[in-house]
Amino acid sequence: MKVPYQFDGHQFLLCLLSLILTLLVSSNPGVAQQTGERLVVELTPAEQAYIQANPVIRVHGESDWPPYNFVKNGNPTGFSNEYIKMIAEKVGLEVELVVGPTWSECMTMLAQKEIDVVTNMVITPDRHKFALYSEQYVFDLVNSLLTRKDGEDYTEIKQLKGKKLAIVRGFFFEEILTKYYPEINLLLTNNTLDAMKQVEAGRADAALESHATFNYYIERYFLTELISRPLINHPHLSNVPQYLGIRNDRPILKSILDKAMAAVSEEDYANLLRRWYLAADTASFNFTRTELEYLQDKGEIKMCVDPNWMPLDAIIDGQHTGMSADFMQLLIDRIGIPITLLKTQTWVESIEQFKQRQCDILSLAVATPDRLEYANFTRPHLELPLVIATREREPFIPDIRDVLNHKIGMVKSYAFVEILRNQYPDMQIVEVASIEDGLQQVEHGHLFGYVDVLPTTSYTIQKRFPSLKIAGRFDKILPLSIAVRNDEPELLAIFEKAIASIDEKARQGIINNWISVRYEQGVDYRAIGRFVFIGLGVLAIVLYRQYLLQTYNRKLEKISVTDPLTGCFNRLKIEKCLQEQESLFHRNGQKFSVILCDIDYFKKINDTFGHLPGDAVLIEMVALFHQRLRKTDILGRWGGEEFIIISPQTDLWGAKALAEALRQDLASHKFPTVGYQTASFGVAEFHSGNYSISHLISQVDEALYKAKERGRNCAIAYQQRQVM
Repeated sequence: MKVPYQFDGHQFLLCLLSLILTLLVSSNPGVAQQTGERLVVELTPAEQAYIQANPVIRVHGESDWPPYNFVKNGNPTGFSNEYIKMIAEKVGLEVELVVGPTWSECMTMLAQKEIDVVTNMVITPDRHKFALYSEQYVFDLVNSLLTRKDGEDYTEIKQLKGKKLAIVRGFFFEEILTKYYPEINLLLTNNTLDAMKQVEAGRADAALESHATFNYYIERYFLTELISRPLINHPHLSNVPQYLGIRNDRPILKSILDKAMAAVSEEDYANLLRRWYLAADTASFNFTRTELEYLQDKGEIKMCVDPNWMPLDAIIDGQHTGMSADFMQLLIDRIGIPITLLKTQTWVESIEQFKQRQCDILSLAVATPDRLEYANFTRPHLELPLVIATREREPFIPDIRDVLNHKIGMVKSYAFVEILRNQYPDMQIVEVASIEDGLQQVEHGHLFGYVDVLPTTSYTIQKRFPSLKIAGRFDKILPLSIAVRNDEPELLAIFEKAIASIDEKARQGIINNWISVRYEQGVDYRAIGRFVFIGLGVLAIVLYRQYLLQTYNRKLEKISVTDPLTGCFNRLKIEKCLQEQESLFHRNGQKFSVILCDIDYFKKINDTFGHLPGDAVLIEMVALFHQRLRKTDILGRWGGEEFIIISPQTDLWGAKALAEALRQDLASHKFPTVGYQTASFGVAEFHSGNYSISHLISQVDEALYKAKERGRNCAIAYQQRQVM
């Protein structure tokens, strides 16, 4: 049965009131309102009319800029494409993605009004001529330099002066680099993958692009020979903000898009970031979905260390300490899960625990064929020279091959034991339990020398073995990496990315902190306990402590560069001075020469009179030379009875005249006990024909050899492949 309609006055009034409120609210244009969980964009009548007349916006779509804007399986996708569609939907616009033009062509199309919007724009002065910019919509992108793993380790743009850098044609990099770095040779490519291929093939020294984009392609195309290192704190290229670029004759479209962007909720934006693995806490390192899931499942990473290898690595009072511990703290901040210490008593025990998978990583290790059976290794983050320590009375060792017939101690299971055995099969290597054990055996005369890396050896000698010294160094540089278990391959990629994100300034700060400061602190605390009287005021303690620090600084500096017998510079200092003079030559054209001096028949002196009179000859000869040399001349002990003189701003014949004067001074001087002595001198000048300092040393050595051939007690100059 049909029920007749009945008028309800109360209901009518409620409906009328609701309609009036709706009209009042909608009359306030330009406001994004919250309705439930959805933000509604309020547009002006002019903006609504524009949308009705122009319902479709043409947006440039990249074909190959993942994960932001690219084509996958024939469909445009990526963070930026999803974002522009999200905001267009909020104001009733449709998006037509124009895929195909290169980035350079895209800029031309925007300038000529052939497209309406370009995503991922960076503000530059030139682009202001044809584009309007929205509010920033992407967190700052992390840009990085791509290089070959076996090539130069470029971490700063300024290192590429005179080098070839691959970039995509039309990217804002081109404008910035042309303006601020005209010395860099730019190789312009059509896309990012092409730029990466140029680096892989060696046609470019590096490429510049988004860190996330580089790593996407490295993973997708298995470009394992390449590595991406983020740029840190660069004023123009680090952490670059991204905007929508809008044709400059459509300010009303900019207004509409700005309102649509304001209507995107924080939750929707965060979900979009997570979907493309661009959340702020992982964006810089570009961990993949698989790597993030691995870290979540792993929960913690167990670490083994060398418990007795200060200042690099140690366990003291149950805590991991040393340079490696500071590096690990930086890595924990990047990886996001704890790295926990598995305590061991010796390095051998740490290796065994690692092989049994009780720990996941070794904090500092060197790759060897044996270890590659159970471990992967990151790129080295420390490279240190090997040195040999001996008793103070032993002469300096210019060539390690001179002591192969002596017993040399090395810690058992250290990588360089295997390396040096392969390089020097005749070396008499004695494996010891620890560095203290090895140095103690040297001190007691059971071993001739002990081999380890420079910082550790120097640190331990200064603390516990003052009767020992560093007597020589190997040509071999020890590359120290993080070793990771090879049954969990995700771990290697995670640590590679985390290490790559550590900028050079932070890395060098850690090294300087442990090598130059921590030593001093240890000595300073003992000195305070020894010298400061109980009851002195805080001010007196501070002043005395500063005095001790300064005094010890001076002593350390002098010890590190001085030959302990003669008081002149040691070989390490001389090598540094030669490098400095080479730099001055290349930068300012400042010439310099070197003189190599060898005491004639010095072995006969030791055999006839003993080592003490022989040492006295060396000491007195250095004093004699100092009387003749200028303040700018640099005298050092090159090894044994050989001495070297660097003469800045001196040509070949000026240096030969100096050598002849020194020869005459020496020949006319009578030494106590041994009488008159002579020496032979070789002279060479560094000039543009020299390829390196090594080439210069070969020349002066050849001149010295010729002086000995001519009967000794003479000075010979090397000139253009001849000695005269």
